[in-house]
Amino acid sequence: MLDRRNQILSVLLVLQLALAAFILWPRSSSNAATGALITGVTTASVTDVTIEGDDRRVHLAKVDGAWVLPENANYPVNEVQVSGLISKVASINTSRLVANTATSHTRLQVADDDFVRRIEMKTADGATHTLFVGSAPNVRATNVRTANRDTVYLTGDLTGTDIRTDIANWIDTTYLTLNTADVTALSMANVNGKFDFTRGVSNTWTLADLAAGEQFNENNLTSRLTQLSSLQMTEPLGKEAKPEYGLDTPAATITVTVQPSGTTPVVTTLVVGAKDDTTNSYVAKSSGSDYYVRIASFSLDPFVTADRSQFLVAPPTATPVLTPVSTPAAAP
Repeated sequence: MLDRRNQILSVLLVLQLALAAFILWPRSSSNAATGALITGVTTASVTDVTIEGDDRRVHLAKVDGAWVLPENANYPVNEVQVSGLISKVASINTSRLVANTATSHTRLQVADDDFVRRIEMKTADGATHTLFVGSAPNVRATNVRTANRDTVYLTGDLTGTDIRTDIANWIDTTYLTLNTADVTALSMANVNGKFDFTRGVSNTWTLADLAAGEQFNENNLTSRLTQLSSLQMTEPLGKEAKPEYGLDTPAATITVTVQPSGTTPVVTTLVVGAKDDTTNSYVAKSSGSDYYVRIASFSLDPFVTADRSQFLVAPPTATPVLTPVSTPAAAP
């Protein structure tokens, strides 16, 4: 009986010790004040977002209820993506304090002049909220700090590398789409000349003005049609033509006629202007769009540099005639 009582007392003692340890275990002082790092930020209240980093900047704004690029003639932005970023910022809390002195900001990459990303959000009530997104000590944690405060926290809700600063990441980059099966004619012109192609009733392409003995190489035309079928831009520039775009003396002009069965032909002209070696892109303008855009050079070089010989089957190389070499007769 005594052993049984001792066992019960021992169990109670262990439970008491465990309870005391739980109550007395030291906790971070920040837990007592846990809450949203930034208050007043919701997908409905934010009207303007600016993101900086990697020596680039992207500015997004809500105009007439829709998210756009205000510096790019209000080109439409992916609204789901913007709302996702705002929601992530709003979900950051103060439960994981990292540092509370300004001397740590540079080391954690959340300083005013040394950061991975700087996000500035403006709300409809006129408030501005600035968040510095810094280094990531591991894949599930990133240092963050709000402007005018020394405290730095960890968050698992976003990372600096996930917040892109290139415009192309925030828009639909498709500028021109074609169903190649419905293309009935294609014309391209550049400094090397003008080349006209038509598709006949037998679904066979021909090159105009073939000379006697020339044979059309359809493969090189097909590859260019494929490039035009989904032409991507890198950046919308705006709706206003500018002299520096170089469209008055285009590097290439491409005209495509599309006619699905039983419909009226639709003609689209793409004018290719000046090439920028810094961005490795051309300015271009489609008659089917209000916007002047930049398109990567690898997409347009085949049209700018095209020449007639590329669309012809190379003549067969003549086989050299070998002259037999006579061997002197041996002396008797």
